Amino acid sequence: MTENTQVIHLKNLIDGLYTAQERVNRSDIRERMVAAELPSDLMVYFDWLPEGDYEQEELVETLNQMIDEGGRRADLGQIPEV
Repeated sequence: MTENTQVIHLKNLIDGLYTAQERVNRSDIRERMVAAELPSDLMVYFDWLPEGDYEQEELVETLNQMIDEGGRRADLGQIPEV
């Protein structure tokens, strides 16, 4: 199965967040995604992201869980694990 280009772009943005950082807080994550002008169907996951600091693996797991719970796995896919 080919990865969705939106998911690839999202993975690249997430990788960029964690350059020289182990944990990133929700505000900084969301701010970066707004600056990247993510489409609203992806931005909603960052709007729903619970407050706190996230390691990259935690962020990806949380987002993938929200994608699954929202029934979007078939059309969006999953963000590749770290």
